[in-house]
Amino acid sequence: YLGYEHLSLYKQFEEKGGSLVLGFAIILGIVIVVTLLVWFAGYSVLLKFVTRMETRWQRITHLLSRVEQSTNDFLAILDQHGKLPTGTTESLEKVMEDMQDPANERGDQLHAFGILNDRMTFLFEQLDDDEGLNDPELAEISEDLNTTLTLLETASQSYNHAVEKYNKSLTVIPTKY
Repeated sequence: YLGYEHLSLYKQFEEKGGSLVLGFAIILGIVIVVTLLVWFAGYSVLLKFVTRMETRWQRITHLLSRVEQSTNDFLAILDQHGKLPTGTTESLEKVMEDMQDPANERGDQLHAFGILNDRMTFLFEQLDDDEGLNDPELAEISEDLNTTLTLLETASQSYNHAVEKYNKSLTVIPTKY
């Protein structure tokens, strides 16, 4: 049997408890909405970085194809003039195959480009030392290949910078979620 005094206390507790539950529900709802907004913002940032990396890699892929074509033309002209060291074509073909192989990781492809770039620089230096070779087609292909190698080196640095920024973004809030 509840007396009037007990009933009055029960109603006061019920009113306070009800408002407490309502307050908790509102706070929980706000926390959930804020968490979803932060997650969405983090996802958007990561998507931006991934898009930037992929755009830079597409540029590299295009330049790698152009380097391969120009290198083959360059080697063919050097071979016509008898200025191509023995075994150069085969070793460079292997490097270009590694450079263009989509099964290789991107880092391996860029490493193969570095090797090709070093070997081509060596061939350019030998060509500069040879004064008896005045072929305008060779000069044009040399210039085009040298420009493309420079562009590819710059694109590679840009790609590496984009990867570094992406990796850093993975450890920063709000993308940490």
